[in-house]
Amino acid sequence: MKQILITLLITICTLSGFSQKSNCGCDKKKINPENQYRCDTTFCSNGAKMYWQWNCDSAWFVFENKEKIILQSCRETDVYECQRTGLDFLKEYPNYLLFQHKWISGCCTPPDIVFVNKENGSELKRITNNLFVWGDIDENYVLYFSDTIYTNLIYLDHNTEKEYSLRFDKAEIEKSVTKNQVLQLTDLFKNFKKDENDFTFDFKTSEGVIKKMNIELK
Repeated sequence: MKQILITLLITICTLSGFSQKSNCGCDKKKINPENQYRCDTTFCSNGAKMYWQWNCDSAWFVFENKEKIILQSCRETDVYECQRTGLDFLKEYPNYLLFQHKWISGCCTPPDIVFVNKENGSELKRITNNLFVWGDIDENYVLYFSDTIYTNLIYLDHNTEKEYSLRFDKAEIEKSVTKNQVLQLTDLFKNFKKDENDFTFDFKTSEGVIKKMNIELK
């Protein structure tokens, strides 16, 4: 499964070979290959662009359209970790740019999912990692709970922005988390499949039973 945590598919926004050379390096520090910064510019369909800049003391991620906005910055000892955590661009959609916010470098903490305005770089919406269930940018959807009561599971189609929901009984998710001793919601949901009319998946109940579930995409 191509999940949001590991897949970085870019369609409309494309990478250019142009490098922000004026602020993309430090002659004073030896850099290991795994710490190399990406300095290419990402251009979007509306003319906006995004790029990393860094020097010996800090790194910063820039969104530029009519004005420049710093989306993320790190200083001093964080300089080489800045691209490994925090905002990570995923894909451009008709009405927003989609990012994940990585809380740690590597596995296995779920990210926040962040929706950013394509015109001015402001944050439109955030799905926090305690609500995030699954996402697939090849299939252009994200699955999450609307709030921490965990009674309303939302399937959001990124292209159409249509939402489809499935109700859970109150405390059903919390009971399942406790009984199955899982650390995150993703561990309760498996085998995601999407077709033209339905989105199906498996849910592990508090009794340890695998339950087949379905969200109608109509």
